[in-house]
Amino acid sequence: MKSALFYGLVLALANIVLALVSFFLGFQTDNIAGGQWFSLLSLVAAVGIMWFGIRATREESKDRSLSYGRGVLAGTVISAFSGAIYSVYSLIHFQFINPNFADYYLDFMRGKWAAKGMREAQMAAMEKVTRFMMSPGIMSIVTFIYALVIGVVLALILAAFLRRAPAKDSPPIMPPPQPAA
Repeated sequence: MKSALFYGLVLALANIVLALVSFFLGFQTDNIAGGQWFSLLSLVAAVGIMWFGIRATREESKDRSLSYGRGVLAGTVISAFSGAIYSVYSLIHFQFINPNFADYYLDFMRGKWAAKGMREAQMAAMEKVTRFMMSPGIMSIVTFIYALVIGVVLALILAAFLRRAPAKDSPPIMPPPQPAA
């Protein structure tokens, strides 16, 4: 499981770097509409890093085998560890680095709501809910849940590709029981 924790840390650091790049490029502020595609980079990073993490778990075993369940467990540990670290970072990010993110996001959403023909009273109600959901604490919790759910789905898929049965000529991990004399 050391590999899973290591790759969980790598995934968390990749997400932190992507969040900072997104912020400095203005995709979390003035150009929020142009940065929606940027979140796909985080998904691509998650797929790649989780692939290598599950594969490293497979290579750690004596016979280099990996059951489907062990692969899913490794991917889940990677995503849970990464999600825990990144959710703490997101709390810090939206509390101190980009505390006005909710305002930028609401400006963007108000334009979309107006284009759909929403009345001002409806937009005010939606803004209230959105502001609550965009508070740093709630975003941190949602970030962890999102990371875990997406991570488990990716683990289910990637483990199917990376599983490997033990080699036929390799010695069994536990020798068969010997009959009593």
